[in-house]
Amino acid sequence: MPPRISLFTTARSLAFRPSPTVVPQKRIAAVPTPSPYLLLPVQNRSASDDASKKPAAAATTPVHPDFKGPNMDQLPHVSEEQAALDKSMGGTPPDIEQGTPVQEILQRDKDAQEKAPEVLKQSINAGKSPANSTPSGSRSFSTATRRNAEGGSAGLVQFEDTRAVGLEYPDAGFGHKFPLPDIAKFPKTNNFRKRYDEVVDQVTRSLMRHGKLSQAQKNMDEILDNLRKAPAPSSGADTLKTNLPRDQLPLSPVQYLTAIIDSVAPLVKIRQQKGILGGGAAMPVPVPLQRRQRRRAAIQWILAGAENRRDTKLAERVSKELLAVAEGRGTAWERRSRLHKMATSARANVRIGLSGRPGRGRLN
Repeated sequence: MPPRISLFTTARSLAFRPSPTVVPQKRIAAVPTPSPYLLLPVQNRSASDDASKKPAAAATTPVHPDFKGPNMDQLPHVSEEQAALDKSMGGTPPDIEQGTPVQEILQRDKDAQEKAPEVLKQSINAGKSPANSTPSGSRSFSTATRRNAEGGSAGLVQFEDTRAVGLEYPDAGFGHKFPLPDIAKFPKTNNFRKRYDEVVDQVTRSLMRHGKLSQAQKNMDEILDNLRKAPAPSSGADTLKTNLPRDQLPLSPVQYLTAIIDSVAPLVKIRQQKGILGGGAAMPVPVPLQRRQRRRAAIQWILAGAENRRDTKLAERVSKELLAVAEGRGTAWERRSRLHKMATSARANVRIGLSGRPGRGRLN
């Protein structure tokens, strides 16, 4: 194998740049400041040039202050250029201040006219009749505000006192398209608008731990998504009360969640009232609940049943517990039936709890 470096080849000639000659500083006379309108040539000097060699004096050319280069002036628009050309040739220039109607563009383009909507095709065919034809050099309509201003007061809205004259809504008032609503009929709490559904918001607040509302909202979104992807409940579960068909419940997960909670929600609660029977014994008294209280009890039961599941994520545990309640299973139904049985057996204590003293005889 031949060596990579050959010692017998001729050495390449290298060009060395000599160091610049140091010229002693001389006192230079003051040079007058050139005029701002003088264009001085640029001197390109390399380091290899002789420092003692002086450049030749170049002639300066005065420049007018209004001078513009070839790229300094902006070209006119195509429509303005065409209007100037038509005006110089004696033709009818186009109206630059208005847009071009789509019908006129489609009349010139046959290929686009075939693919145009049926409404535009009908308007084009109606415009070809002699009765609807427009004179040459004019258009069927104008989009410029100048045309409305030139038309006089006929195109403007006339007002008499606070009523608009010549419009379809004369009773709306000055500057209004529709009449103002009667604020006196609105309730005082009309400005309190709910951002979320009341059931979704109540479940979200119950899911929240340690004040982390954003994490509870993420879990609520995942629960609703699981309800949407879950199959419809079986027809054998007659305990689920809803107005929608069972096959359409997964399509609306919010209504699905509302139906599950309202179905398992208890109607009453048991209150242990002391001091009536005497001897320190408490008497159970059934107390009816409002709608929000009933839903809260159902949510607490569902969350308690979800804690006993072995799934890792909270959203999966709650979703499976909700689906079990929709099928008629789960611990929430057992707690509801037990509570209603206790309320039925203690319904005789309702009158005693209201009067504050035990009564005599049998209560009907």
